[in-house]
Amino acid sequence: MNQRYSLEVLEFQTIRDRLTGLLATPLGRTGVEELGPLPDAAAANRSLRQVEELATRFDADQQPPLPSLNDIRAWLPAFLAGDHLPSIADLVDLKRLLGAVVACRGWLSTGAGSEALGEMAAGFPEVRELAEELGSVLDESGEVRSTASVKLAELRTGIEAAELNVRRVVQRFLADERVYKYLQNPEPSWRHGRPVFQVRRESQRHVPGVLHDRSSSGATVFIEPEIVVPVANALSDARSAEHREIQVILAHVCRALRRYEAEILDAVRAIVDLDVAVAKARLLADPDYSVPEVVEDGALRLDDARHPLLLAAMAREDIHPLSLELGDRFRVLVVTGPNTGGKTVVLKTIGLLSLMALSGVPIPARAGARVPVFDGVFVDVGDAQGITQNLSTFSSHIMRIAGCLSEVTERSLVLLDELGSGTDPEEGGALGYAVLEELERRQVSSVVTTHLGRLKEFAYQHTGAENGSMAFDSESHRPLYRLELGIPGASHALDIAERVGLPGGIVARAREHLGLRDQRMEEAIERVHDVRRHAEANRAESEAVKRSTDEAARQAEDRLVELGRKEAWLEEEADQVVDSGLREVREEVEAALKQLVNAPKPFGAQAQALGESIRSLLANTSVHRRRMKFLGALRKNGVVYVPRLGRRCQVKKVDRNRELVIIEVGKIRMEIPFEDVSWLQPLD
Repeated sequence: MNQRYSLEVLEFQTIRDRLTGLLATPLGRTGVEELGPLPDAAAANRSLRQVEELATRFDADQQPPLPSLNDIRAWLPAFLAGDHLPSIADLVDLKRLLGAVVACRGWLSTGAGSEALGEMAAGFPEVRELAEELGSVLDESGEVRSTASVKLAELRTGIEAAELNVRRVVQRFLADERVYKYLQNPEPSWRHGRPVFQVRRESQRHVPGVLHDRSSSGATVFIEPEIVVPVANALSDARSAEHREIQVILAHVCRALRRYEAEILDAVRAIVDLDVAVAKARLLADPDYSVPEVVEDGALRLDDARHPLLLAAMAREDIHPLSLELGDRFRVLVVTGPNTGGKTVVLKTIGLLSLMALSGVPIPARAGARVPVFDGVFVDVGDAQGITQNLSTFSSHIMRIAGCLSEVTERSLVLLDELGSGTDPEEGGALGYAVLEELERRQVSSVVTTHLGRLKEFAYQHTGAENGSMAFDSESHRPLYRLELGIPGASHALDIAERVGLPGGIVARAREHLGLRDQRMEEAIERVHDVRRHAEANRAESEAVKRSTDEAARQAEDRLVELGRKEAWLEEEADQVVDSGLREVREEVEAALKQLVNAPKPFGAQAQALGESIRSLLANTSVHRRRMKFLGALRKNGVVYVPRLGRRCQVKKVDRNRELVIIEVGKIRMEIPFEDVSWLQPLD
């Protein structure tokens, strides 16, 4: 499938190289080298979600338990085919890999908001028992455990006894003064598992034993004393028996491992996939990178995109970002502008970032980028093929364009640099125009760069196409490396030639030779650019004024809200003061009237009537109405404030017929008239 994607031309290998430098294990290298566009949006988005969730864990200082594993694939295929017997070191490497699979599966399965990592964990094989079985045979130092078999344990016990016996006999040999004085060193050396002593060659006859070795000069010989030979033989026999038993154990282990071929291969694949995903996630440590969305169909959208190689080689502020939407309002973009203005960089940025997204790799662009699933990315940039095949520039371009047109579909992306160049401008322009017509007819998403004036007119005559230009500073005669949509760009070849040192007279004559029509077109394009620049400046100024106005309006609104809160607070405070005052007045008046109710006529009746009038007046106050509204909504288990008790109380019942509230104070129930209940809750 990668044959339909111009990976080499778009320098996708540089992305692989960067990811290789971020790997945790050598196993991941093959995964990186296999990296390429995934088959559909679901696969690409699944990979990107895994990367995003890994990066979130990294931000929380959670790293996967992924050790630096050795690559077991050098011997694994031959072993599984029955053609190779792994060493103990090989099996230890396999044990460590299986242990890493167990640990990583558990790590991926834990943590909130890690659905994609949970799906990845589900793809890890269950190898815990296999890892534990290997661990029961091999320790971390690469030795077979004595517990691997009963016989091995017995043999090692015998070896310990034999070693002790050898040491005893050696000590007895050293105690013999007749030979001790001829030894150059009382400490034995070991040759092939046997104890030997250094003796000068001329004293060899005084130390009876077996000659094992000589020094390079021949002045020293290494002799195994005659007295030690029998016990050393016993030790050697014991070690040989140990070695045979270890081989029997390893053969048994290998037979068992071959039955788990599928699980072992899946374990290797799981570690490779995780290692590659971790490397991708580490790209997100760079704030310029983000996770795009891959869609089955729709427009390509990039905002503030930058080429990864430029980010690696230049300061971020020196790189002009690219913003583009291709495939919605228009599918064909014709980019014109000066040489060295950045047109080719635009093509390569679009192509490389599309490949990265389709491969599940974060891209250097603002969050929110969308990349459709292109079934091929076809690129014609440069003349390498023409050089290697001894073709002209024009011929090599045409061969690549012809190959592209024979393969593309409406779901492909086509990037053509300098369309129509390398031949007569009139014929090249006509041919380029026809190629653009074909791309638009087939609705292929395409970005094309050119210098030819005829192709600048294409977008004005076709609704599915748009012009773009690389911005140029007409005052300093320098390219600005910024893509602007909507208008074509002038080539500014004469301006650039003058700036880089071509004599002014030659440039002036060139302007005279330039056709009047071409001059007028260049001047018209430049006027459009000037108008656009002024419009952009005015728009920026208007937006600044609007932002300032919006900020002032927001502050005024916040002020009104604050004033409203203060007004409500003051109203509540005033109501509380009024309610408290009315309650005091009512209590004083009612106390005085009680004394007059039983007074002689007509004073008693007048006092009673006065009391009724006061209660009627109090019932018509706004404070009373607010209290009754509050009580109308009061329910059992609500809380009310009772001013004369100075506390909040829980409501057990509301008797609206008698206008009483039954409250609970501690464990005592009390009946409180409505008038003694406040809807105001005092602050603690």
